[in-house]
Amino acid sequence: MNFLLIWLEALTPKQALLMSKIAKLLIDSGFDILVTTRKYDYTVGIFNIHNVPAHIIGEYGGGSLEGKLRSSLERQIKLLNIVGVYKPDVHVSFTSPESTRVAFGLKIPIVLLTDTPHSTPVNKLTIPLAEAVITPICTRNSWLKLGYNVDYFKFFDGIFEVAWILGFKPNKVVLANMNLKEYEYVIVRPEEKKASYYMSYANRYSEPTFFTAILDYVINELNLKVVFFPRYRDQLVFVKDRYGDSVLIPKESVDLQSLEAYARAIVTGGSTIAVEGALQGVPSVTLFPRRIETVDYLKKLGFPIFHIPVFSMDFRQVLNIVENAEQYRRNVHEILKNLENPLPLIIDEISRYKR
Repeated sequence: MNFLLIWLEALTPKQALLMSKIAKLLIDSGFDILVTTRKYDYTVGIFNIHNVPAHIIGEYGGGSLEGKLRSSLERQIKLLNIVGVYKPDVHVSFTSPESTRVAFGLKIPIVLLTDTPHSTPVNKLTIPLAEAVITPICTRNSWLKLGYNVDYFKFFDGIFEVAWILGFKPNKVVLANMNLKEYEYVIVRPEEKKASYYMSYANRYSEPTFFTAILDYVINELNLKVVFFPRYRDQLVFVKDRYGDSVLIPKESVDLQSLEAYARAIVTGGSTIAVEGALQGVPSVTLFPRRIETVDYLKKLGFPIFHIPVFSMDFRQVLNIVENAEQYRRNVHEILKNLENPLPLIIDEISRYKR
């Protein structure tokens, strides 16, 4: 007998994309689902685009330690209240501290997904509580160096983004709706300045984002349009005030993967949209300050992804990639097919917990 109910939790846009895919496969396999999320960034909108109903529980805690802790504690109580009503049989999240703690307290089996060994505080609060951890094989050595027992880790030879990029066919309608032309715009996503793993770096500058040098050059020197996806309201206000109509800032979630496919280049302070773009052959740059195992993995395979840590302050290399993007664009169709899609492994792991 299958479980009656699988509880999925997503905290970020990337997680919402992944959980939307998992939710539909679970429904097709005869499971019922409960999806929870929080008010943050474009996350809720992604569930709406994919027609996956989600309970919006709490919101992002902001940049302060007290704010993060208070928001986390409040979410746990709210999650406890809703989970107590639905009584799920297994829980799946991308290392959500709140939902993992609630599931553990209620003795609900926990399956965690992660590709971020560098997210130390979150990992400490979640991974020890899980029955299984599903993660890309390229992160294995990092987990071992951090002292984790990987006996209950389930590795796959790919990355999570393959789950929604493999077989994806971009739609040009999104360009028409936004008055954009192919390869005449750059997608920019600023840094996760308030994330726990970014804060020590973010304290080195006072503005809401360090992307001004890049934006200035792309807009004023290359005369290209910029589609800007802020992470926080202060970044939105700062960029809007500084650049006005030169920057297009979507108010709601859009078909970002199609937008990526036809971009001249992608520049981000994180990694997800750089990875998504590179999987579609688009020159993509991440300025994340630390090594990212999944980015190294894709680079070695020949995808056009570049890691230029922001505090090297060498923006010339970034600007060169954007200016000469067509030299870096690649047809990656064949190498993409060789990457393992994690969805079958995830569904198989969930299915193991049968009554």
